[in-house]
Amino acid sequence: MEDEIDLAQYVKTIFKHWKIVVGVTLAAVITAGIISFATPPVYEATVLMQSTATSPKLIGDLAKSKQMSEYVLRELPDRLSPAERNLATIEKMFKINIGDTMISCTARNANAQRAALLANAWADAFIKFSTEVSVNSLASPSDLQAQIESTYTLYQQAQGSYESFQSTSKLSEINWQIANANLLYRALRLQESQQSNQGSSVSGDAASLAFLLLKTQSYTSIPQGTQLSVSAAAPVSKADIDDLVSELEDRSGIHGKTADEVLKEINALSSRLEQESQRSQELVASRDTAWNAYIASTKDAEEVNIKRSAMVSPVRVLNDAAPPQDPTPTNRLFNIGIALALGLILGVIAAFVAEYFEKKKAPKPAVQQPADSGTS
Repeated sequence: MEDEIDLAQYVKTIFKHWKIVVGVTLAAVITAGIISFATPPVYEATVLMQSTATSPKLIGDLAKSKQMSEYVLRELPDRLSPAERNLATIEKMFKINIGDTMISCTARNANAQRAALLANAWADAFIKFSTEVSVNSLASPSDLQAQIESTYTLYQQAQGSYESFQSTSKLSEINWQIANANLLYRALRLQESQQSNQGSSVSGDAASLAFLLLKTQSYTSIPQGTQLSVSAAAPVSKADIDDLVSELEDRSGIHGKTADEVLKEINALSSRLEQESQRSQELVASRDTAWNAYIASTKDAEEVNIKRSAMVSPVRVLNDAAPPQDPTPTNRLFNIGIALALGLILGVIAAFVAEYFEKKKAPKPAVQQPADSGTS
């Protein structure tokens, strides 16, 4: 079939140009070997650190940040060669690994002593950098003072509003009116009861006792539930009750009203009392909230000042980097093996390219003309 691939032809081409295949392969292997053996050994030194911050991940991200690489450039100019004083080289020179709370920095250098020196220098720079970042994250003294002054101003305003309310408040007056109105209401009920039950000895005794209790409460405070003996109550007359009603009307400021009308006055006064009390509670709560905010701001300022004065780094060194005894393995045999495989592939490709050009340059065979068959 025309579409079948003739492998024998390909193998024949490779063997025909075996010198090219071998030459390209040897060139690749030799080049890889020269590079592998000529490259100076690289030493790696690692310093181990631990984050003591409440958010270790933030410290880890800070260690791997571009800002940290820039900080190293600024802090270690005397320990870096001119070729190393650029950001790209710094990021390749130091390898940062982050664990839960652990941070390791591995420095690579052709000199074992310098690798350890660079790793430890990076750790010192990171301690300083993380401390500066932590300090800068705290509120500034001017901001703290402004916050204290603002909260104290709010407290003074709240206290002034409360004092202004107290100076015009009628809470005591309303309480006094309600107390006397309640006594008046009961006295009027007693008056109505006495008028409707005249001549009854039982009701007379009850009226005497009720009158005694009202009279007593008009001048003193008797606890709820106090029991009085009927025998202690003297007989009460209509004139006595009328005098008590008249006196309580003067004290409460309510005149010429029935018991039901007085009850309505009591309900109106109670509504006013509730409104005044609610307003007083709101002002007290506002004042207390402002005061607590002021106290909290002063405590925050004290805590920040203490942290600022006794600021410690959020990271600490667990193990300093020591000069490594042996260089990092370079995998020379692996590199040569890769070069061998790539050389064979390139050699085979080169063989087919050479075969192509040979065929292109070869002269084409002459085409024979057919003999003339027209003889007489």
